Amino acid sequence: MTMQDNNAEKIDLTKYVDYFFRTVLKLKKLFILIIVIMIAIMEIRTVFFFETTYSSEAVFVVHTQDQDNIFATNDENDDMFTTFNGLMTGPMMQQIIQEGLGVSLQDISISLAKIPDTNLVQLHVTAKDGETAFHVASCILNNYHQVTDLVMSDVEISLLDTPAVAKAPDAYPDYLRNGIMGLAIGIIICLVISFAVIIFRHTIIDSEDVKNVLHLNNITKIPYLNVRRKRKSKQLELLLSNPRIQYSFRQSFHDLRLRFEQENKKNQSRVFMVGSVLPNEGKSMVASNIAISLADKGHKTVLVDLDLRNPSVLRILEEDELSGNIGGYLKGEYVLEEVINQYQDYPLDVIYGVDSYENAPELLSRPSLEKLIRALKEHYEYVILDVPPLYILEDALIISRYCDTGLIVIKQDHASEADILDSLEELNEHLPYIMGTVINQARASVFGSEHHRYGYGYGYGYGYGHK
Repeated sequence: MTMQDNNAEKIDLTKYVDYFFRTVLKLKKLFILIIVIMIAIMEIRTVFFFETTYSSEAVFVVHTQDQDNIFATNDENDDMFTTFNGLMTGPMMQQIIQEGLGVSLQDISISLAKIPDTNLVQLHVTAKDGETAFHVASCILNNYHQVTDLVMSDVEISLLDTPAVAKAPDAYPDYLRNGIMGLAIGIIICLVISFAVIIFRHTIIDSEDVKNVLHLNNITKIPYLNVRRKRKSKQLELLLSNPRIQYSFRQSFHDLRLRFEQENKKNQSRVFMVGSVLPNEGKSMVASNIAISLADKGHKTVLVDLDLRNPSVLRILEEDELSGNIGGYLKGEYVLEEVINQYQDYPLDVIYGVDSYENAPELLSRPSLEKLIRALKEHYEYVILDVPPLYILEDALIISRYCDTGLIVIKQDHASEADILDSLEELNEHLPYIMGTVINQARASVFGSEHHRYGYGYGYGYGYGHK
């Protein structure tokens, strides 16, 4: 095997290990729940099903009446013990116990065992209480002749250790041990789920996946930022206009802006659709920030929220006052000048969506959309269209007819490779050229993260058409 083959195997191994840790991280809440449930089940099982038992024991020697040395061991003693054991635990002795003590033997265990390398026999009786165990053991010792006289009349026993009433149970509930067992079972279940997810669920993790599976170029990765939004606070917004946003986030959109500028300069692209395969992949956030980045660089830019079913740009930019909306424009309620809003102090205009429309395909198919995009293309260097998710819905396909190129936002480890491929193939029939992808909410690999720059200046996509 060559060194190259060894390296390939190493890469594959590290990739699967990385997938494993990503799966654990992604499903950690489910796994914690499974482990807690299994521990609880084992503890509940202990509380309700643990049976406290008490034992009474006796030690004696089985011998014949004419045996000189009762402690001598030989093969005859072994045969005699086998027969004696069968009689003491057999149905005749059980009947004697039931009639003599008036107890049921259902919860009583009787056993005889020969102590190794001796001819000593140990009688062990287990019951739910110490008194019952003691009386059963005593009953056997006092009445053994009634059974043995029929088969082996010359057999005697010499008692060495008499039975006694147990003062403590044989064992107490071991909550710690059962809790550890529940923990182990829960971990095993979680491992099985993790391996099943790794084997059967195929998603996009890194730029290599985009290249090898989708045959596209991943332009950049937008890092996962663990932020929680506070009411009436804009400090944690995922926007470039937020002065507190992290550098890595800004750098990702710097790379993305360079690529948009390159597309504009080399291919004269002006109308860019920003979409995703599934909802909640961050397309509106990406569209908003790339528009801000272009405007901040001095480019005359317009952002249009064309996701008529779930408009999100207004919620992201959090503008208090707005003029008109895209739905009203498409229905003929406004003219273009009445729906354009300037964003802060940037040379950025925004056409917001406000209401949700179930008849979105009908509105988007009207001549007013083509008229709108043609007018915007004449007045702006960059027209950024936030479009609906590609999967299932036809809305984005209608819009794509009027676009120069498209950017696909892929949330890391979210949509399946099959769904993405199906959506891209259908989109490619309407929009032959897709400039690339962006991996959103990207977490670093456990073996180290990729460099933040991906593909700027290295081509324009691999399989979905060049201009």
